[in-house]
Amino acid sequence: MRKGEPVRIFECFTIFCSYYIAVTILLIITNLFYRFFHPLFFQWATDMTSISFHQKILPEKAEFYKRPPNWPDKVIGLTGGIASGKSTVGRMLSGHNFPVIDTDMLAKEVTVPGEPALAELVKTFGKGILDDNKVLDRNRLLNIILDDASARQLVERIIHPYVFKRMDGMLQHLAASGNNIVIVEVPLLFEAGWQKLFDYIVAVLAPEPLCIERLVRRKRISHDTASQWIATQISQEVKAGKSDYVVQNYAGLNELQIQVNRLSEILKHL
Repeated sequence: MRKGEPVRIFECFTIFCSYYIAVTILLIITNLFYRFFHPLFFQWATDMTSISFHQKILPEKAEFYKRPPNWPDKVIGLTGGIASGKSTVGRMLSGHNFPVIDTDMLAKEVTVPGEPALAELVKTFGKGILDDNKVLDRNRLLNIILDDASARQLVERIIHPYVFKRMDGMLQHLAASGNNIVIVEVPLLFEAGWQKLFDYIVAVLAPEPLCIERLVRRKRISHDTASQWIATQISQEVKAGKSDYVVQNYAGLNELQIQVNRLSEILKHL
């Protein structure tokens, strides 16, 4: 061994030990962080990613939809996918002298200027959802709820209690007027959890491509937006499986009228 080599070996050994100790300390610190702080960090990260841009925690599902005792004897829920032909079936049933309540129309009524539902929407989503005349711009709101599922739920939880209140008043008035059977058209009947309100449920089905074309034409939106809108709802097949009666809107108005005529006879004998 040449002169000076023991010193160099000792220096190398010292450096190695220093690195070893530093790495060991780093591993110990990392382990302690993982054990004690990682769960908190993970929960924080999870919370941050799950909060929508509205920064509002969704409330628990409301119990406003309990059925009052003074409704008509038979309340029939009419539902189906968007643009499936529910309103057409409703008008045909009205032609058979059944009172028909359109909750989609009620939803529009409760969001006109001056109504508390509109004030809540503006408070939650901002004045950007209003047009220049301070009227709700439904296309702007549609874009918001299509991009954010929590926003859609929040809109529904704001509007539905007001819709239910008006529907309840109309049903009580119809019952007091001697109407034993009333049809209520509810587009989001199953999505809103309203199925327990009704004695029977009728679902209207139509081919999805036809529904998309109707949406594009009526709402003046793109095919992609129409498809995205339909995808936010429970599938027609699931709705049919949960319903008591299904109307197939596949073959034009004449065939649809025949099916509604049969349905009318069934309803009259409930």
